[in-house]
Amino acid sequence: MKKFGFFFLLFSTLLLALDQGGAWVLDRLHERVVLGQRDGLLITYLRLPDLPQLVVLGNSRTAVNVCPDSLPGAFSLAHNGTTQVFQTGLLSVLHQQQRLPPAILLHIDLDEYIRPTRAEDIHLLKYYYGQAPLVTAYSREASWLEPLKQCFGLYRHNGRIPGLLRNWYMQRRHPDQPLNQGYEPSVPAAADSLRTAYSLAKLNAESGQLNRGHLRYLQDFVQLCQQQNVRLICFTNSYYQQPHHVAAAGRLVDSLLQRAQVPYLNYASQPIAELSHNIGYWRDATHLNTRGIPLNSQVLARQVSDLLPPTGLRAEIPTLDDIAKP
Repeated sequence: MKKFGFFFLLFSTLLLALDQGGAWVLDRLHERVVLGQRDGLLITYLRLPDLPQLVVLGNSRTAVNVCPDSLPGAFSLAHNGTTQVFQTGLLSVLHQQQRLPPAILLHIDLDEYIRPTRAEDIHLLKYYYGQAPLVTAYSREASWLEPLKQCFGLYRHNGRIPGLLRNWYMQRRHPDQPLNQGYEPSVPAAADSLRTAYSLAKLNAESGQLNRGHLRYLQDFVQLCQQQNVRLICFTNSYYQQPHHVAAAGRLVDSLLQRAQVPYLNYASQPIAELSHNIGYWRDATHLNTRGIPLNSQVLARQVSDLLPPTGLRAEIPTLDDIAKP
């Protein structure tokens, strides 16, 4: 029995040392790697020498449809495949890191409001559990096991180690490549028209029943911006053609934003005519290709600039090597 207790204690000690030592190494690596669509993009922003005048947040409809260079002084932190719970958690991270910009342009995807709430999206920010208050609170709501999992240092890197090592290697090989800023334009392809028609039909086949659960995360986002005196502007990108749920979902979102006196540019309900009548501008029903992106970005930039004070010309974007320096 004594031998068992001794070996169990030895094994536990070695396991704890491996966990904490491995986590320490990966933490240092995480803080230096600025490549990657998620963690690398956020680290890039956190290490910018000067805060941008405007930060753009949203999912792939922002990363694909909006060119940040069209917005003076802007930086895009758009993350593909994310929902409002992630955007609010990300805002909490920026607040905790003391990197809130003067203004934020937030894309609101109305499709979320006819789909189940994806509270597990907050796990994409699990590295900041215990640091950013809303990330911690949402994570505990998503899983009662989260506090236990977070006792293990390696957990915050779970599922990310191969990508982290790959991005570190690519950064070492190509230190001077420009930053992507969360902007991933799609070039036109022969299948775009067919894909657009099919995705529109699929979108219209979804239930039109509204899910008001997302409003809670949007309200938290608005309140944090107001508490920290961050100027907030919300927008929704155009669709190729308006799906049946857009009007009701748009009214639901607009009712909250109006009460909070937040400007809302809803191009879904009031589309840009040239975009909504030209299938050649689209990759699918919700994402533009490089033919349509300039027009969409120019219209958005013009209306956003009318809502913001003048900020001057955009500063030169640093290279990966500049950002990665300790």
